[in-house]
Amino acid sequence: MFNRIFFLNFVLLLGLSALGCAKEDLSKDLDYPNTIIGHWDIDGGGRLYFDEKKFSATAGCNTLFGSVIIEQETVSFSFIATTLIGCPEPERTREEELSILFDSATLSYKIENNQAFLENSEGQKVLTLTRPVNVQLVNAWELQSIKTENGISSSNTDIDTGITFAADGTVSVQTACNSGMGTYSVNEQSLNLNDLAFTEMGCEQEFMTREEEFTQALIQVNGYSVLRKALSLEKDGAVYLTFQLKE
Repeated sequence: MFNRIFFLNFVLLLGLSALGCAKEDLSKDLDYPNTIIGHWDIDGGGRLYFDEKKFSATAGCNTLFGSVIIEQETVSFSFIATTLIGCPEPERTREEELSILFDSATLSYKIENNQAFLENSEGQKVLTLTRPVNVQLVNAWELQSIKTENGISSSNTDIDTGITFAADGTVSVQTACNSGMGTYSVNEQSLNLNDLAFTEMGCEQEFMTREEEFTQALIQVNGYSVLRKALSLEKDGAVYLTFQLKE
């Protein structure tokens, strides 16, 4: 009897150990892109973006930007310029620190899961970057800007204008005047809005004009991207509408 109980306990311990190992292994299997290209949050303050040839960085006020050469786990910065907005002291100091760090620098980097570690030529770690956590498309979003024939614009008539994506595949829209409903489908970063129908209430001309701009942009979109708490609705990669997460 004692041997039987001992055997059952031993099997139970093995099972719990295996469960713990499996849980640990799953945490290591999260799929993060193994590239420096993309958006990053800078530990200590600031945000950084790399594409194949350019970079931009901000501490919350001005934007630093320039050229980069990315090859074999090194990134070389050049031609750093900045916008010229007057900033509060903390942001200005941080921007100066980043400008000095990037100025004509060649830094090596290592990527581990959702982080990148940048080192100088002496092997000292000078920056730790973390991939931003993005919210889900399924949320309520407030309109920030619309692409029109005259460019990208925002308006005081955009108050309460927005779009809500539901988990059941339905979408609801509030314009400057009317409201609407429809359905949507996504495939990776592509987005299809279907069967949109709106109420037909009459409003002041300013609101009707803005509603027309909004709906015309909306029916053309075929893609989307989410960065942190911001949503962009796009047509063939060009941004047509921008939204912020509704708090």
